[in-house]
Amino acid sequence: MAMTHKEILNKYWGYDEFRPEQLAIIQSLLAGKDTMALLPTGGGKSICFQLPALIHEGLTLVISPLIALMKDQVDALHKRNIPAEALHSGHTHSESKTILDNALKGHYRLLYLSPERLATKNFRGYIANLSIKMLVIDEAHCISMWGQDFRPSYQKLVEVRKLLPGIPVAAFTASAPQWIQDDIVSGLQLINPSIHSGDFTRKNLVFYGIQTENKAGSLTRLIEKSRGSTLVFAHTRKEVEETTKMLANSGFSTLFYHAGLSHDERAKRQTAWINNQFRIMVCTNAFGMGVDKSNVRLVVHTHPPKNPEDYYQESGRAGRDGKKSYCILLHRPQDWVHIQEDLVKQHPGEKALTHIYHATMNHLQLAGGEGAFQTFPLDLYAISQQNSIPISDLLHGIKALEVIGQWNFLEENWMPSKVKMLRRIEDCGHAKRQYKNLEPIVDSLLRSHGGIFDYPAIIYEQGLAKRLRITPEQTIENLYRLDAMGILKYSPQTNFPSITLPEARSLYPTLNTDALKILFERRILSLQKMEEYSSVKCCRSIFWQNYFNTSSKISAALSSCGLCDVCKNTSDGKRMPIRQWWQNTLVNKPQKPSDIVNTLSLSKKALYTQILRELLDEGCIIENANGDWEWVGE
Repeated sequence: MAMTHKEILNKYWGYDEFRPEQLAIIQSLLAGKDTMALLPTGGGKSICFQLPALIHEGLTLVISPLIALMKDQVDALHKRNIPAEALHSGHTHSESKTILDNALKGHYRLLYLSPERLATKNFRGYIANLSIKMLVIDEAHCISMWGQDFRPSYQKLVEVRKLLPGIPVAAFTASAPQWIQDDIVSGLQLINPSIHSGDFTRKNLVFYGIQTENKAGSLTRLIEKSRGSTLVFAHTRKEVEETTKMLANSGFSTLFYHAGLSHDERAKRQTAWINNQFRIMVCTNAFGMGVDKSNVRLVVHTHPPKNPEDYYQESGRAGRDGKKSYCILLHRPQDWVHIQEDLVKQHPGEKALTHIYHATMNHLQLAGGEGAFQTFPLDLYAISQQNSIPISDLLHGIKALEVIGQWNFLEENWMPSKVKMLRRIEDCGHAKRQYKNLEPIVDSLLRSHGGIFDYPAIIYEQGLAKRLRITPEQTIENLYRLDAMGILKYSPQTNFPSITLPEARSLYPTLNTDALKILFERRILSLQKMEEYSSVKCCRSIFWQNYFNTSSKISAALSSCGLCDVCKNTSDGKRMPIRQWWQNTLVNKPQKPSDIVNTLSLSKKALYTQILRELLDEGCIIENANGDWEWVGE
């Protein structure tokens, strides 16, 4: 007798009941319907397609944008004895062929792959012979060119759908406003889709927004007041490492994670944090996709993301066990200015794009009419040096040209070379005396990179060799020698990034800069929504419900959470005057705790001390080195 859906859920995942919307989504897929599901982070979306894959006699294809996400899900499936595999660029040709041959033999229930791999002629040759029963598009919001995570390859998935007539397509995303939902339905040509939306209230999460000029102090106090694991999102790799160092010096068990680490090191650190060997993980947004850790009690963003979707998804990694957890956004006025400046750089004008297009084509030595349907490695440093284009501007331009369809850019496996000094300058001096020929390279590194002892500095061996007037090969050899001596840590660059040209080089390219302008405008609107959230005057949970659900029927039924900072400030008419009283009492005149508390009447003491605790938690009031309470600002 066949097992029921609940019995399968219990056998493989250990749960007795489905979460809201899960069963309805599963039934829709088993009925062969096209389906779109919006489930917040932690809402259990993977079960919605993995369970039907166990029931179907055949293969479920899962399209996923990130190798790390594929690996995490496949590893989790293997632990549950569910046959699955991922096919990605990290595999050799022989490994890829073995995986495809096993898929042909019916060895897997789920096969994960990137949209780029799905679009290749080689894989399309296998499609007709694979017993495919369902096509799943994970992170489906990547199909919208107006979204923050646009992947041009997602827009080509509809071509693959035509090769799979009658096969249901399921689109999953954790967060997407209505206009991106519309793009998903139209872009994948979903036929009369069954649309499901989860509950975005996450009632166990408490949202706060704190404007502060002293982010380090606020972060430290928040961590001191919390219990359980903590996730801290910082803006850049440098900020990640500086924040980690600051917290470690304060006595916290901390490690960091960003894309500048090797794959093995990233996996090692992720495992250590998940297994509670360290309490705090400080990271960029490269961390967290697919990471399932239930006891995260605090998620702090030390810098605002560019849009509400990213913030909600990253914050949603808190409280997956259903227990009360906090999501805190630290921000200051300059942050919004800097983000807008970054957005301007990411959307270059037509003149800059034309220059970068020709610079790239010239570097590849392609004449007009050459290069169609070919893939080429890109030496970004060489293009930058040959054309006097800063690396960051070059990358922005290459990515913008991908958005408007000039080429497909694959950056996934590339990382530039890096060096970090490990020993004191005195030790470096000893090395220079011992190995006289190493003196120029050590001096050049120390002069060019002031923080090289604190965090890895990106280097370009060709440029370093040019300054030293030696060959790049000699430069690399000297770096390896210094690494072996323990003077520095040298991490050579990984594979070059690559571009694939959908058409031959044009000497007079027509660039769709109008689309880029619209994209820029959309992203500015998203940034404005994020800024609106930071200082919103209504309940923060209501903000999220209104943002992700446009139905007036849903919005009318909303009620305040009673937990966020806005609700706390407005739930009692006395709160704001009391907060103002504490500010007036302590601003520019720190005082002993006992001196203040003893002046409060019994009728006032309970509420005043309650609000005092909130202000301490928020970092508005601190205890200074003299043991006095001091107002440092909201």
